[in-house]
Amino acid sequence: MNVQWQRYKELELVPDTISAPKRRYFSLLPLAAAWRSLVNALMWEHFYEQRTDYLERCWELNEQENRPLALQKLWMLMN
Repeated sequence: MNVQWQRYKELELVPDTISAPKRRYFSLLPLAAAWRSLVNALMWEHFYEQRTDYLERCWELNEQENRPLALQKLWMLMN
């Protein structure tokens, strides 16, 4: 018999007439893995898009002020 069920029965004083619960297996594991992969891909796409937008804004801002500073800031952000 399942050790966890035995321990639970002892701690909760469940009578012996109550049988162990049956496990239900759902075949959702492939769906969960696919969903996780999709969310992960979308998260990375969003991350790179945000970083690119930020670099473009910094580039435009520094380009208006001073050209050499823009290159220095880009180099600093890339490292």
